[in-house]
Amino acid sequence: MAIVHAYRKPDIFLTMTCNPKWEEITNELLPGQTAHDRPDIVARVFYGKLEAMKDPLLKKIVLGVVVAYVYVVEFQKRGLPHAHFLLIMDSTYKLLVPEQYDRLISAELPDKQKYPELYAMVVKHMMHGPCGALNPKNVCMQDNECKCRYPRPFNENTVQGKDSYPVYRRRDDGRRAKVRGKMLDNRWVVPYNPYLLRMFNCHINVEVCSSIKAVKYIYKGHDKASFSIDQPDADGNIDEIKRYGDARWVTPPEAMWRIFGFPLCANYPLVLQLALHLPNMHRDAFNAQADLKNVVSSENASKSMLTEYFKANEKHPWARHILYKDFPGSFTWEKRKKFWKRRVERFQIGRIVSTNPAEGERYYLRVLLNHVTGKTRFEDLLTMDGVVCGSFREAAERLGLIEADNTLDDCLTEAEQWAMPCSLRRLFATLLVHCEPGDVRILWDRHLEPMSDDYRRTRPSPNEVEQMVLLDIRAMLQSMGKDIIDFTLLTIDDVFDPTEGEAREIIEESTVEFDESDTKFSSSLNLEQRAAYDEILLAVERGDGGVFFIDGPRGIGKTFLYRAILAKVRGEGKIAIATATSGVAASIMPGGRTAHSRFKIPLSCDDGALCSFTKQSGTAKLLRMASLILWDEASMTKRQAVEALENSMRDIMGIRDRPFGGKTVVFGGDFRQVLPVVRRGSRGEIIDASLRNSHLWKGMLQLRLITNMRAHNDTWFADYLLRVGNGTEEADDQGNILLPDDICLPSTCEVDDLEKLIDHVFLSLDDNMSDSNYMTSRAILSTTNDNVDKINIRMIECFHGDEVIYHSFDSAEDDPYGY
Repeated sequence: MAIVHAYRKPDIFLTMTCNPKWEEITNELLPGQTAHDRPDIVARVFYGKLEAMKDPLLKKIVLGVVVAYVYVVEFQKRGLPHAHFLLIMDSTYKLLVPEQYDRLISAELPDKQKYPELYAMVVKHMMHGPCGALNPKNVCMQDNECKCRYPRPFNENTVQGKDSYPVYRRRDDGRRAKVRGKMLDNRWVVPYNPYLLRMFNCHINVEVCSSIKAVKYIYKGHDKASFSIDQPDADGNIDEIKRYGDARWVTPPEAMWRIFGFPLCANYPLVLQLALHLPNMHRDAFNAQADLKNVVSSENASKSMLTEYFKANEKHPWARHILYKDFPGSFTWEKRKKFWKRRVERFQIGRIVSTNPAEGERYYLRVLLNHVTGKTRFEDLLTMDGVVCGSFREAAERLGLIEADNTLDDCLTEAEQWAMPCSLRRLFATLLVHCEPGDVRILWDRHLEPMSDDYRRTRPSPNEVEQMVLLDIRAMLQSMGKDIIDFTLLTIDDVFDPTEGEAREIIEESTVEFDESDTKFSSSLNLEQRAAYDEILLAVERGDGGVFFIDGPRGIGKTFLYRAILAKVRGEGKIAIATATSGVAASIMPGGRTAHSRFKIPLSCDDGALCSFTKQSGTAKLLRMASLILWDEASMTKRQAVEALENSMRDIMGIRDRPFGGKTVVFGGDFRQVLPVVRRGSRGEIIDASLRNSHLWKGMLQLRLITNMRAHNDTWFADYLLRVGNGTEEADDQGNILLPDDICLPSTCEVDDLEKLIDHVFLSLDDNMSDSNYMTSRAILSTTNDNVDKINIRMIECFHGDEVIYHSFDSAEDDPYGY
């Protein structure tokens, strides 16, 4: 896009596909071999042809003088390589009218008598299909239509397209050709350039670009494939986790292309990414083993592309008319010595790294650098018409690059007419987080008085009033995931700060209240739970870390075990962080939080991602102090989220060679239940997102719990549930499981059946409640229209303890729950 910005939109889109029948390939094959048997020859020959293609395009100006280009090499699923070119022509060779299109591009069959060789190549390489009514099963068919929109209509003259490819000339001249058993005419011809097609004898699609959308097409990414591997183990069982995989599709020619080291993409001119940073906030790379004092004291540590740009402006007065983004066109960046040297050859385009308006001053600095030249210091960028501005935003406003926004001031002024001070403070905090105000201090000064009305009634000192308002706003900002130090407000005096500078996250976790009865749970653990309990606490006591996964279906008492472990660790004055993937699971643990909320995990995680907290944040301090991290329902989250936490933990702990930086981390869950949700994902993609496919899985100690505590009086039913969850219960061809008669209640469609069902539900509740301190079960008993007036519709809910609440309704219309 930097090239497009410099030279405008591409003019020509060209696709070149390998021809396995090239003589250079067939002459090297042994008898009986095909091109698929020698991917090394295919890769070498196509690379040679690709390089040869550059000669007529860039030197012989067959299509015109090319001033910039981009190409990308891709590989089809069947293995053949192809390349996409985008060409930007010189201004004198721009294609502006349809008559110019016809000189370069044809979409018709040539005269067979006059151009027999070209005719044969067009028929062999440039005919689409047949598809549609002639072949409904062709690979290009989607929803009974050709995705490439063939056959195209006849057209006497080329017509300029609007934000799309042109409509090329396709005359109904009676020319026909037999292609794959069907007679096709000009409506099926793929646009081509006769000279290039005759020269290279392969599929070469040439089109005129009418918009910059073609740029997105060539960067659409690599091919992927979803496949299954049905390899049973020694007992004949198939592991569904390992059965499906989501992977790159690397064909043999692509593998050989990478082994030979051939380039997969190229562009001209080259593009240099330019650094962007606020004063004294640039990045500097150094060796991990280097002494930080030596790194900081180094002469090059204070240098960056931007700071040296200012120095170059000071040193070379003739360069002061050049924008920062255009500087690489006249200067070369010396990476080792960190300075700009006057360019003597070639040409390069610069691109300032992108920023978001939410980044505040860094964004407005970029706006200024894109429009202001000749500055020699950061301070010069702040000086407009002899006035030193207080921020880069103010400087951009004075220069007319952005408009002053008074809507936030008007919003607070309007709210002051009716809102209470507490509401005004929350509104102020909300505006700071979501609306990026230009000058926070001016907004603060104008509205401090109405925001502090309640405090001024009880506290005579103006300084104390101001500090109390700041404390309130800080708490509100923290609840939104921000910190008051991120905004240009006054500092909070330690005298008025009840936290004494301690991070809010640490205070919250240190003051978590837990039920004293939880400390007695350890004496009620069964053998499996006790073994897991001892193993985890031993790791916490040693302090050398460990990663555990508690695996078990519902009803085995995982939450019971969690509460016992949390009570033990917190009872010793240590910090234990309790999280879960879902809010419901987190709410049943003392001090529980969702993992995304506690660890600041991004909503969209890719491989190698990091959590969004910094080393100096309260979250980082909390994680360093924590003795135990517990994450329930981890089987429901994507592995990338767990890996993001692990990457961040290694970073903040400074320990790279141990999982999670040497902390004790306990995961829990059941892979028999809901797996991670992948939007429009295939089965392979869902399995790939599972925690079991993470590189961390092999290092986790598996603690399996199989004793069902809810149904321990009915071992057959507990075993039956395990068989269903493990997929070993007998099923029919559609995957349906036949329920045994013992657990089914036969129906005679009489009123007595409903009474028996109600008694059965009450009996189940009585049996379960004594065994589970936390259990929620719900039974909805519906009736037919015939007896709805005779039997009340009942809903039964069971909460913790022995409290049972009954809801009874005379008819379905009275049921507020909609059951």
